[in-house]
Amino acid sequence: MSVFSEAISAIREALKLTDDVKRAGDTIKELASEVRDHDRRITRLEAQWDTAITLSRGRAGANRKLVDKSGRE
Repeated sequence: MSVFSEAISAIREALKLTDDVKRAGDTIKELASEVRDHDRRITRLEAQWDTAITLSRGRAGANRKLVDKSGRE
């Protein structure tokens, strides 16, 4: 193999690696975007869950007070 053909092969390999890195970077960007979306959804669900727990505790406490005042269960 001549020096010229080795240089061409090296350049081709470098271009292939560059393309692979670009595609990997694009994939990582897409995944990061999806992870951010999932994080936002989970945060909203946690807030809803906390609100539901708070409301159910408040209602359970109000029901206990009504039972205590009436003397019946």
